[in-house]
Amino acid sequence: MKKKVYVHIGFHKTATSFLQRCIYPKMKSVRYIKYGALKKQLYQLRLKTLEDEDIHNIREKILTFYKKKPILISYEGLSGSPFSQKRSKSNIKVLEDIRRVFPEEEFDVDIIVGIREQVNLLTSLYVQYVHQGGVKKAEEHLANLEEQGILDHYHYDQYLHKVEELFGKDHYYLLIYEWFKEHTEQHLFNLLNFMGETKIPEYENEQVNRSYGTMQVMIGRRLNYLFKTRLHPKGLIPVNPSPIKGKFSPRKVLQSKVSFKIHYKRYHLPKELSSYLKAQYIESNRNLQEEYNVELPDIYF
Repeated sequence: MKKKVYVHIGFHKTATSFLQRCIYPKMKSVRYIKYGALKKQLYQLRLKTLEDEDIHNIREKILTFYKKKPILISYEGLSGSPFSQKRSKSNIKVLEDIRRVFPEEEFDVDIIVGIREQVNLLTSLYVQYVHQGGVKKAEEHLANLEEQGILDHYHYDQYLHKVEELFGKDHYYLLIYEWFKEHTEQHLFNLLNFMGETKIPEYENEQVNRSYGTMQVMIGRRLNYLFKTRLHPKGLIPVNPSPIKGKFSPRKVLQSKVSFKIHYKRYHLPKELSSYLKAQYIESNRNLQEEYNVELPDIYF
């Protein structure tokens, strides 16, 4: 009998952290393997060119967690790397390597794909980039992503074509973030039922960090020039960009209650940039809706 595996690949900013923190550890029908237990293997899948021996070693490590229950792996980095452009491989190549790790003759694999309207997703990712120490304006940052091919990751119809090609038409679950956010209980039940779970576990969804607003992005990007981080190694002051641990950082100050009390307005990408990005994905979204018979919110068009 084939071993059952669920792989939740993200995308980023589609409620994956909520599911990983509040829901997946409490499931009864599957064994959820936390990121820390597979950190090395997931890093390799996301970034490295893998030889057959590497694939074998990743498979053997994962199998140490397999008992009687299906296993669940959830890591949004498997949908592509939005920042590490020079070291990244395409999300299509990552899918191919997941198939290599779990060959069809031995494993029954289902892929969980979460999508979000592309402009909103890229806006959220840009804010995260500033969180982590980035100093480029949105126009420059997004232009760099386009040059590196990262923006191609978000043509969802093409991505699902590859999922079907590799794993089969009945071997994926599509989570639409906007519907999930609006009708959480209904769509959460549908997702869990897909994995054999009969009810939603009790949970509390507490927001850990509030996202930067317009003022915080503007000030944070300028302050980041002073600090040495992975995204800005030329900075003068070494700093851990985490708002929880480490020394003083712009993020620690700008995500404080005082900062948001002084001023908070949701950040939006510049209008011209937003319009340009929107135009890149409208046809792809139409194809997604028509070919896969899914209802997308109007914001996708």
